[in-house]
Amino acid sequence: MQTLFFDFDGTLVDSETFHANNWSTYLATYGVTLTADDFIEYYAGVTWPKIAKHFIDSYQLNVDVVTITTEMEALTDTKIRQQGIPALPGVDAVLQAFSGKVPMAVVTGAPRDYVEGVLKLHGWLDLFDQVFSGYEVVNNKPSPDVYLQACQAMKIQPDQAVAIEDSRTGLQSAKSADIYCLLINAHQSLTATNADHTFFSMVEAKPLLTSLFKNKLLFETV
Repeated sequence: MQTLFFDFDGTLVDSETFHANNWSTYLATYGVTLTADDFIEYYAGVTWPKIAKHFIDSYQLNVDVVTITTEMEALTDTKIRQQGIPALPGVDAVLQAFSGKVPMAVVTGAPRDYVEGVLKLHGWLDLFDQVFSGYEVVNNKPSPDVYLQACQAMKIQPDQAVAIEDSRTGLQSAKSADIYCLLINAHQSLTATNADHTFFSMVEAKPLLTSLFKNKLLFETV
């Protein structure tokens, strides 16, 4: 394996709970009840325009997709400034251990500005070679477009990469690009999947990642 790809939301930072609470708060202003657990179960990894359209259509909301996504982006920015988004367990240790030894990129379905802003807050942005956003390709996740773009830009074949995802949407995107994929998610309901390996945390996944990239890690250490 030559390159390590990380999804962002729910993989590097505990943003699924963060976004779930924000969406729940926002939709309540339209009289829509959405629990944080239901958001994580059904909408984790789904792009915001798709989430917005679903609720507009399902509840006949008198608002358009652009308005919802714009207002949600503003709410998200405010919440990030107020409380930040915590890193998931074991993530910083993996990034610090692999940075400079294994080429790494973030491959996300989220907007670039949001992702890069949070990476900067954690001091991680410079650890990655590149950031690839699904908003900058024709079809966002679960289509493979953003992963295929990442492979092309990093000058590797898909079978030379390892992707780390936390959702069905992201897993489908990686596997559709023929990329070896680890699913890391603390929710039991996501473990029965076509992932190559499943783990509950990055801490559990680190030994396998070290094994997959053993040659590069040893070479760079010498």
